[in-house]
Amino acid sequence: MAIDDTQRHAKLQDLYELAQGSEEFEGGVTFEQEMDALVVGNWAFFAIDEIGDLALSFHLDSHPVAVARLTRFLVQHEVPFVLHEAFTIDDDDEIVFESDTGAQFDEPR
Repeated sequence: MAIDDTQRHAKLQDLYELAQGSEEFEGGVTFEQEMDALVVGNWAFFAIDEIGDLALSFHLDSHPVAVARLTRFLVQHEVPFVLHEAFTIDDDDEIVFESDTGAQFDEPR
């Protein structure tokens, strides 16, 4: 079942409002309308996937404690979400998902 833009925006807006003032959203949360996403600091973002689920992606170098605090917050507030794949940022400041690069994330830097 596809989700329309109004529903996508409403889901993200609900989470944005819930996140206000919460320490678990380390680095603050911004609503990036051109991306249809909520960005948490510089280490995570939320988007609505193609079937309407709230998808959470973390930067490959995210701190494990921050990840745990954020996911615990979502569970405690009964916010349904799915974990999406890890991402990094390329030299052009573009988001690159793990599946886009294959084994490159596993190679030493």
